[in-house]
Amino acid sequence: MLYSLSGKLIAKKNGFAIIEANGIGLKILVSDRTYRGLPAVGTKTKFFCFLNIHQGGIEIYGFLNEKELELFELLNAAPKIGPKSALAILGKFSQESLVAAINKGRADLLAQASGVGRRKAERLILELKDKFKKEKSGGFLPQESDSEIKTVLKNLGYRQKEIEEAMKSLPEKPEKLEERIKLALKILSKK
Repeated sequence: MLYSLSGKLIAKKNGFAIIEANGIGLKILVSDRTYRGLPAVGTKTKFFCFLNIHQGGIEIYGFLNEKELELFELLNAAPKIGPKSALAILGKFSQESLVAAINKGRADLLAQASGVGRRKAERLILELKDKFKKEKSGGFLPQESDSEIKTVLKNLGYRQKEIEEAMKSLPEKPEKLEERIKLALKILSKK
């Protein structure tokens, strides 16, 4: 079974990357979060992979670290989720915030991922809550603080486009809201 692929990144587009390994170009489906973490085209890259064989063909889903692959496999194994919804969830949430959202029963946050409604989110929480260790349940939920940051920046007079660009540049940590607001302001002041 396919577990990982290494090779030269020859193209990256929203939703997939193409890696050349031993003269073969392979299309690898990636989440938005993985896409943003990809190195420059022409760089040697390693993906941890999930091979999905179905009636319509074969798909390779790729991740930059093993933990993300493990989360994808857990999500994909949940009833009525499937690989595309699992990829959408991982694109929306960091690993820590996904674990925290599930452990805290936050279906409202999970439902924000494309293709995941409230019912699917509740079912996912029910299926996966016991699979995550309880000590990780105190995690950070960036979607809550991100909306607060956006509100603060809007109230300070920044335009929506500027705010969105700054939010993309924010790291997932530090976890404190005040620190994230300061970082966002610092990013905006450089533009």
